Amino acid sequence: MIKAKRLMGGMLLTFMSAGVSVAQDGAGFPYISDLTNPDADTRVSKDQIRETQELVSPFTHAVTFHGRDGVAYMSQNGRFVMRGVIFDTWIGETIQTMDDLQASMKNVNLADLGLKDEDVDPFYYGHGPRKVTMFVDPFCPYCGQLFDELVSDPSYQEDYTFTIMTVPFLGDNSTRAVNALSCSQDRDAAIEALLHKNSRWMMAAQIPENCDIQPVLQRTILSQMLGVTGVPYIIGAEGGVSRGMPPSLRTFLATN
Repeated sequence: MIKAKRLMGGMLLTFMSAGVSVAQDGAGFPYISDLTNPDADTRVSKDQIRETQELVSPFTHAVTFHGRDGVAYMSQNGRFVMRGVIFDTWIGETIQTMDDLQASMKNVNLADLGLKDEDVDPFYYGHGPRKVTMFVDPFCPYCGQLFDELVSDPSYQEDYTFTIMTVPFLGDNSTRAVNALSCSQDRDAAIEALLHKNSRWMMAAQIPENCDIQPVLQRTILSQMLGVTGVPYIIGAEGGVSRGMPPSLRTFLATN
């Protein structure tokens, strides 16, 4: 089972201005290669970290300046600007330009996170060669539109394999429905209820007392890692992301 700490550690974009790396036992800091001298094996152990300070105004905007190379990062309230090297731990590359940053944010490769099916226990729909991942809430109306399009056109099943991550975004009823779907012993009935928006089935299904809801928690953590703030959230076969229902699902899937 992937632990929350490991998941959250993997998502960090770490700022560095010196040629050192931080070991995984360093008070929650992830290991990062020495960006200025990749061949060096310089590490900072936990007992060498002198001080840490959580930033109350996180760096939320990337900016560039006239007459200066590189990208700077501005705090949410505009007070602080940080210059240095940003490293994307998911793809193992430094971000040096705004184009690099935008490309990194638009593409997600879940395989880089080392996830296993048993960790998140998703549903699958279709058997095509192109792999698509989507985060959905059973009671999300736009997710309902997505489901309607998928089931109304059989060619989607031929062209794609959809990995469906159910997450409770919309309150208590969503939590109940997601748990019912995840705990169902009849997976075919569960995916049928989800795709056909059978809320009666999801609300009436019995949830065994011994049901393991860890996969639901892991999916929720994963959605937070990816910055999912609304559903549906779709990751195309090439790693492109749609935050919300795209204007044309077929076009998005074909080009992302």
